[in-house]
Amino acid sequence: MEVGGCAAHFAIATSRLGLKTRLIGLVGKDVLGDYIIEKIERFEVENKVKRTEKEKTGITFAINFKDGSRSLLTYRGTNSLFSLRNFGLNEIKGKVLCIGGYNLLDGLQGDVHKILSYAKKKNMLTCLEPDLKSGINCNIKELKKNLKMVDFFFPDLVEGKLITSETNKTKMVKKILGFGCKIVALKLGEKGCLIADKKNFYEIKGLKTRTINNTGAGDFFNAGFVFDYLKYRDLRKAGMFANAAATFSLTKFDEERYPSENEVKKIMEKKYGR
Repeated sequence: MEVGGCAAHFAIATSRLGLKTRLIGLVGKDVLGDYIIEKIERFEVENKVKRTEKEKTGITFAINFKDGSRSLLTYRGTNSLFSLRNFGLNEIKGKVLCIGGYNLLDGLQGDVHKILSYAKKKNMLTCLEPDLKSGINCNIKELKKNLKMVDFFFPDLVEGKLITSETNKTKMVKKILGFGCKIVALKLGEKGCLIADKKNFYEIKGLKTRTINNTGAGDFFNAGFVFDYLKYRDLRKAGMFANAAATFSLTKFDEERYPSENEVKKIMEKKYGR
């Protein structure tokens, strides 16, 4: 068993890499809620997670198959209740705001435009991870509206197809940029990633490794990308660092999945020569 969820993975991973990180969320007053709180505090994530007796903490069972595919069985629990009723906008602080698991947060989706507007007024960089593959219908029109205030958008190939109706990854990325977000990091799994803004377009090859746990690898990618981009402002390098961070996570379980900056750099030097 390990802490899950896009936001929790991202928060712990960025904290482990060296960023001061705050997590805002909602869990139940139950043993799983206790487990999550204990884990994030152990990794020195500033705890702004609220607790409620109205619902149980969400849980996902991940089933990994020999061919590398997987199935996720999810009970959303408190994630379906989480909204601005649980926290104040003044709790959003720092250089970057990342909203994870967008499509799983029914209660929060109606607040996302207000949250992003607040972050932009505070001159924060904004990130959005869509999580569209759960089988839950997404209001694509509302998502596109929100993308106008997003600096980093982190879809994978399936999500890119759902948003754009394109099958060609280059056309896909260009169309997403046309919706208004500043940077698209399209995750291609073992094939790597495609990083683009209005002026630059980089396709970065994936890194081969022995995979034992691919659950949440995209969250580690997101954390690595944000960390490295904040440090160097280099899209291509950030994409390489993100690939390396995700690759590290594939080879470990639980707390060992969260790499330090030096551990990611060793993979970069070995695989990319830099």
